[in-house]
Amino acid sequence: MFDYVKNQYNMEPLLFLQNDRSESFLYVKYAASPCMDLSPKQGFLRSMHKKKFWYNIRRSEKFFNDKYGELHFDVLKDKEGLVFFLDQVYTLFNSRWSKEYTSFTWKNKEGFEKYKTAMIDLSAQDKAFLAVLYDENKRLLSYGYCLVEEGVVYFYQHTTIIQEKYRKYSLGRVFLNQLIKYCIDSKYKKIDFMTGNSSYKKEWSNNINYIYRLAGRKNFIGYIKKYLIKIKYFFQFNRLTRPVLKSVFKVMDRLL
Repeated sequence: MFDYVKNQYNMEPLLFLQNDRSESFLYVKYAASPCMDLSPKQGFLRSMHKKKFWYNIRRSEKFFNDKYGELHFDVLKDKEGLVFFLDQVYTLFNSRWSKEYTSFTWKNKEGFEKYKTAMIDLSAQDKAFLAVLYDENKRLLSYGYCLVEEGVVYFYQHTTIIQEKYRKYSLGRVFLNQLIKYCIDSKYKKIDFMTGNSSYKKEWSNNINYIYRLAGRKNFIGYIKKYLIKIKYFFQFNRLTRPVLKSVFKVMDRLL
């Protein structure tokens, strides 16, 4: 739960950033983690992209407002707001991933409920928040399930509505622009976009971390597990074998 972010819901993570590894254990390189080092300096965000990029975001937002009504961005920490939008988060996530393989437990209600409870609990401690973009009818269009530790915002889960009629409005970009502005204004020092190489992460990042999967101690069993994990990742991240071996990956996730 929560990958390499250690908190009360993830006391013994299996994933680690490169600087958090111990010499006593074996690890397998898992993935890259793009991140954005933030700065309070005026003009910092604008300097990351050309003028046309920002113009297109403003234009997309204006066109959406003209067609469907005003867009709203909010950062939620109160229980009432979280409960209302987290139910929509579950629906939006499953509409996005219904036809693709993911081992993430949000595909079933029971698995999602654990994360719903965690968000409500951690938000009350200022260790999490839910960022949302929604229309004037409070229909969720994009969200970011965010964790907070030591001044770093961990962008744990994100989905934007995939209906064809909304694609031309670049709602994911509109959402991320608002989120980053919020993080700068709130004096966070970094946004970690976490596991994955999605194009939007590359678009907004200015640095990168590498993530490693814990295999075990440096002994015979540890080395066996290390090579089994390597084999699993080889097939899991291969676009040709990934769709065919869904059931195998599920079994290996439980064993390893």
